[in-house]
Amino acid sequence: MRRTPLVLVTLLTFACTGPDDPAGGPMAPDDAPVQTDSTVYHLRHVDGEYDAWAAATYTNRTGAPVYFARCSGAATGPLFYLRRTGADSARSSFIGEGWACVGGVPTGMVLPGASLSTRVWLGSTDSPNAQPPIRSDERVGSFRVEFLLCARAETDSDNCRPVPPPARQSNAFEVRF
Repeated sequence: MRRTPLVLVTLLTFACTGPDDPAGGPMAPDDAPVQTDSTVYHLRHVDGEYDAWAAATYTNRTGAPVYFARCSGAATGPLFYLRRTGADSARSSFIGEGWACVGGVPTGMVLPGASLSTRVWLGSTDSPNAQPPIRSDERVGSFRVEFLLCARAETDSDNCRPVPPPARQSNAFEVRF
């Protein structure tokens, strides 16, 4: 299936596992290959949406180039997803953005020792007509950003075979009101 150059507004996220702070405080730092600029983000309600942004940076600690799926030929950053983590892993969520991109875009490359950064929207729309209605707890909790890093270079990012999640996920962080 080919993708079109449109970023969807929201996406129900899926689960993965990871450490969580049982005391409910900020997440403890970890050695994930992707790091966010904070371990706690606060949603603001503005103009029909809940809004918060994170900066996520992958640093290539391997001795070889690492490849990433891109959405368009002009894109310099990777495709990424948000995943619940820790005690929240099995909970549903309504946060972040989904991707619908053009096809035939070659993967990008991160050289050893180099970094790749992107802004990540942690918000969601009000969606007052959603059925079933979106609950407040679906907008907050423990998450990770997961970059779509590929096992090898591809002439079409649609063919990216992702490296295992521990090699492409961020530290855990909290999204709160």
